[in-house]
Amino acid sequence: VVAMIDEVCALKPTLPEGWEERKVYTIGCFDLFHRGHQNVLMALREFGYFIVAGIHDDESYFKLKNKYTVDNLETRMKNVKPFVDQLYVIPSTSPTPYLKAMVSEQDIETGSCCYARGDDMLQFPGREWVESVMPVHFVPRTENCSSTLLRTIYHAEDESLRKKAAFAKTRYDGKPIDEDGNVLKLSHAASCPAHMTAKA
Repeated sequence: VVAMIDEVCALKPTLPEGWEERKVYTIGCFDLFHRGHQNVLMALREFGYFIVAGIHDDESYFKLKNKYTVDNLETRMKNVKPFVDQLYVIPSTSPTPYLKAMVSEQDIETGSCCYARGDDMLQFPGREWVESVMPVHFVPRTENCSSTLLRTIYHAEDESLRKKAAFAKTRYDGKPIDEDGNVLKLSHAASCPAHMTAKA
Protein backbone atom coordinates (compact mmCIF):
# COMPACT_ATOMS: atom_id res chain seq x y z
CA VAL A 1 0.00 0.00 0.00
CA VAL A 2 2.81 2.41 0.86
CA ALA A 3 4.42 1.74 -2.52
CA MET A 4 1.14 2.53 -4.29
CA ILE A 5 0.74 5.79 -2.35
CA ASP A 6 4.31 6.78 -3.23
CA GLU A 7 3.61 6.00 -6.90
CA VAL A 8 0.49 8.20 -6.91
CA CYS A 9 2.33 11.02 -5.14
CA ALA A 10 5.10 10.83 -7.75
CA LEU A 11 2.51 11.44 -10.48
CA LYS A 12 1.19 14.58 -8.79
CA PRO A 13 2.28 17.74 -10.65
CA THR A 14 4.85 19.80 -8.79
CA LEU A 15 3.78 23.24 -7.61
CA PRO A 16 5.61 26.26 -9.06
CA GLU A 17 8.52 27.67 -7.08
CA GLY A 18 7.32 30.16 -4.49
CA TRP A 19 3.77 28.76 -4.54
CA GLU A 20 3.43 28.86 -0.76
CA GLU A 21 4.13 32.61 -0.70
CA ARG A 22 2.16 33.73 -3.75
CA LYS A 23 -1.22 35.47 -3.81
CA VAL A 24 -3.40 34.95 -6.86
CA TYR A 25 -5.78 37.73 -7.92
CA THR A 26 -8.78 37.42 -10.18
CA ILE A 27 -11.93 39.41 -11.04
CA GLY A 28 -15.32 38.35 -12.35
CA CYS A 29 -19.08 38.74 -12.25
CA PHE A 30 -19.95 35.11 -11.44
CA ASP A 31 -23.65 35.40 -12.28
CA LEU A 32 -25.55 32.10 -12.51
CA PHE A 33 -22.61 30.32 -10.89
CA HIS A 34 -21.78 27.17 -12.86
CA ARG A 35 -19.14 24.47 -13.25
CA GLY A 36 -17.07 26.72 -15.52
CA HIS A 37 -16.72 29.29 -12.73
CA GLN A 38 -15.96 26.52 -10.27
CA ASN A 39 -13.28 24.97 -12.51
CA VAL A 40 -11.51 28.30 -13.02
CA LEU A 41 -11.55 29.18 -9.32
CA MET A 42 -10.19 25.76 -8.35
CA ALA A 43 -7.48 26.02 -11.01
CA LEU A 44 -6.24 29.31 -9.50
CA ARG A 45 -4.84 27.30 -6.59
CA GLU A 46 -2.19 25.91 -8.94
CA PHE A 47 -0.55 29.34 -9.11
CA GLY A 48 -0.50 30.27 -5.42
CA TYR A 49 -1.69 29.44 -1.94
CA PHE A 50 -3.93 32.50 -1.32
CA ILE A 51 -6.76 33.46 -3.67
CA VAL A 52 -8.17 37.01 -3.77
CA ALA A 53 -11.24 37.59 -5.95
CA GLY A 54 -12.94 40.82 -6.94
CA ILE A 55 -16.63 40.69 -7.87
CA HIS A 56 -18.60 43.39 -9.68
CA ASP A 57 -21.67 44.72 -7.91
CA ASP A 58 -25.10 44.65 -9.58
CA GLU A 59 -24.94 48.19 -10.97
CA SER A 60 -21.48 47.85 -12.53
CA TYR A 61 -22.55 44.47 -13.99
CA PHE A 62 -25.46 46.18 -15.73
CA LYS A 63 -23.21 48.93 -17.09
CA LEU A 64 -20.68 46.39 -18.36
CA LYS A 65 -23.13 43.95 -19.96
CA ASN A 66 -26.29 46.01 -20.54
CA LYS A 67 -28.36 43.41 -18.71
CA TYR A 68 -29.34 42.74 -15.12
CA THR A 69 -27.88 39.96 -13.04
CA VAL A 70 -30.07 36.96 -12.31
CA ASP A 71 -28.38 36.41 -8.95
CA ASN A 72 -27.96 39.44 -6.70
CA LEU A 73 -24.58 40.46 -5.29
CA GLU A 74 -25.07 38.66 -1.98
CA THR A 75 -25.88 35.38 -3.75
CA ARG A 76 -22.92 35.72 -6.10
CA MET A 77 -20.58 36.42 -3.18
CA LYS A 78 -21.93 33.40 -1.30
CA ASN A 79 -21.28 31.20 -4.35
CA VAL A 80 -17.69 32.39 -4.84
CA LYS A 81 -16.51 32.56 -1.23
CA PRO A 82 -15.97 28.79 -0.69
CA PHE A 83 -13.35 28.84 -3.46
CA VAL A 84 -11.34 31.89 -2.39
CA ASP A 85 -9.61 33.19 0.70
CA GLN A 86 -10.57 36.84 0.32
CA LEU A 87 -13.40 38.50 -1.59
CA TYR A 88 -14.01 42.19 -2.29
CA VAL A 89 -16.66 44.13 -4.22
CA ILE A 90 -15.96 46.34 -7.24
CA PRO A 91 -18.61 49.11 -7.54
CA SER A 92 -17.34 50.37 -10.90
CA THR A 93 -16.88 49.30 -14.51
CA SER A 94 -13.15 49.95 -14.06
CA PRO A 95 -11.62 47.42 -11.63
CA THR A 96 -8.12 48.91 -11.71
CA PRO A 97 -8.36 51.34 -8.74
CA TYR A 98 -9.84 48.62 -6.55
CA LEU A 99 -7.30 46.01 -7.61
CA LYS A 100 -4.52 48.52 -6.93
CA ALA A 101 -5.92 49.00 -3.43
CA MET A 102 -5.90 45.24 -2.80
CA VAL A 103 -2.36 44.50 -4.02
CA SER A 104 0.41 45.52 -1.63
CA GLU A 105 3.61 47.16 -2.82
CA GLN A 106 5.53 44.54 -0.87
CA ASP A 107 3.94 41.69 -2.84
CA ILE A 108 4.75 43.48 -6.10
CA GLU A 109 8.36 44.15 -5.09
CA THR A 110 8.94 40.57 -3.94
CA GLY A 111 7.15 39.05 -6.92
CA SER A 112 4.78 37.16 -4.65
CA CYS A 113 1.59 37.86 -6.59
CA CYS A 114 0.08 37.00 -9.94
CA TYR A 115 -3.21 37.40 -11.80
CA ALA A 116 -5.15 34.51 -13.32
CA ARG A 117 -8.49 34.15 -15.06
CA GLY A 118 -10.33 32.15 -17.71
CA ASP A 119 -9.10 32.48 -21.28
CA ASP A 120 -12.49 33.62 -22.59
CA MET A 121 -11.47 37.30 -22.24
CA LEU A 122 -7.81 37.86 -23.02
CA GLN A 123 -8.12 41.66 -23.11
CA PHE A 124 -9.75 41.96 -19.70
CA PRO A 125 -10.33 45.37 -18.06
CA GLY A 126 -7.24 46.49 -16.14
CA ARG A 127 -4.84 44.18 -18.01
CA GLU A 128 -2.41 46.98 -18.87
CA TRP A 129 -1.75 47.81 -15.20
CA VAL A 130 -1.85 44.18 -14.05
CA GLU A 131 0.80 43.13 -16.57
CA SER A 132 3.01 45.99 -15.51
CA VAL A 133 3.30 44.68 -11.94
CA MET A 134 2.72 40.89 -11.99
CA PRO A 135 2.58 37.83 -14.27
CA VAL A 136 -0.74 37.01 -15.93
CA HIS A 137 -1.95 33.43 -16.43
CA PHE A 138 -4.95 32.16 -18.38
CA VAL A 139 -6.87 29.04 -17.43
CA PRO A 140 -8.68 27.06 -20.17
CA ARG A 141 -12.42 27.66 -20.02
CA THR A 142 -14.89 24.81 -19.59
CA GLU A 143 -16.47 23.89 -22.92
CA ASN A 144 -20.21 24.13 -23.57
CA CYS A 145 -20.82 26.12 -20.41
CA SER A 146 -21.53 29.81 -19.84
CA SER A 147 -23.82 32.12 -17.88
CA THR A 148 -25.28 33.27 -21.21
CA LEU A 149 -26.24 29.71 -22.09
CA LEU A 150 -27.92 29.15 -18.71
CA ARG A 151 -29.65 32.54 -18.86
CA THR A 152 -31.07 31.74 -22.30
CA ILE A 153 -32.24 28.23 -21.38
CA TYR A 154 -33.83 29.11 -18.04
CA HIS A 155 -34.70 32.80 -18.19
CA ALA A 156 -35.64 33.68 -21.79
CA GLU A 157 -39.23 34.87 -22.09
CA ASP A 158 -39.54 33.19 -25.50
CA GLU A 159 -40.17 29.48 -24.92
CA SER A 160 -38.98 28.56 -28.44
CA LEU A 161 -35.69 30.36 -27.77
CA ARG A 162 -35.26 28.42 -24.51
CA LYS A 163 -35.74 25.11 -26.33
CA LYS A 164 -33.44 26.12 -29.16
CA ALA A 165 -30.68 27.12 -26.72
CA ALA A 166 -31.00 23.86 -24.79
CA PHE A 167 -29.99 21.88 -27.88
CA ALA A 168 -27.81 24.45 -29.64
CA LYS A 169 -24.14 24.20 -30.43
CA THR A 170 -21.98 26.62 -28.46
CA ARG A 171 -19.32 29.09 -29.49
CA TYR A 172 -15.74 29.08 -28.12
CA ASP A 173 -16.97 31.12 -25.12
CA GLY A 174 -19.89 28.82 -24.36
CA LYS A 175 -22.61 31.05 -25.83
CA PRO A 176 -25.37 29.23 -27.76
CA ILE A 177 -25.37 29.74 -31.53
CA ASP A 178 -27.76 29.07 -34.40
CA GLU A 179 -27.07 27.12 -37.61
CA ASP A 180 -25.29 30.15 -39.10
CA GLY A 181 -22.99 30.61 -36.10
CA ASN A 182 -24.83 33.64 -34.73
CA VAL A 183 -25.30 33.94 -30.97
CA LEU A 184 -28.91 33.33 -29.93
CA LYS A 185 -30.09 36.72 -28.75
CA LEU A 186 -31.90 37.04 -25.44
CA SER A 187 -33.97 40.21 -25.21
CA HIS A 188 -32.92 42.33 -22.25
CA ALA A 189 -35.32 42.61 -19.32
CA ALA A 190 -37.61 45.59 -19.70
CA SER A 191 -37.97 46.04 -15.98
CA CYS A 192 -35.55 46.00 -13.09
CA PRO A 193 -35.40 42.72 -11.10
CA ALA A 194 -36.62 42.75 -7.51
CA HIS A 195 -33.14 42.71 -6.00
CA MET A 196 -32.19 45.83 -8.00
CA THR A 197 -35.46 47.64 -7.22
CA ALA A 198 -35.02 47.02 -3.51
CA LYS A 199 -31.68 48.81 -3.59
CA ALA A 200 -32.98 51.80 -5.53
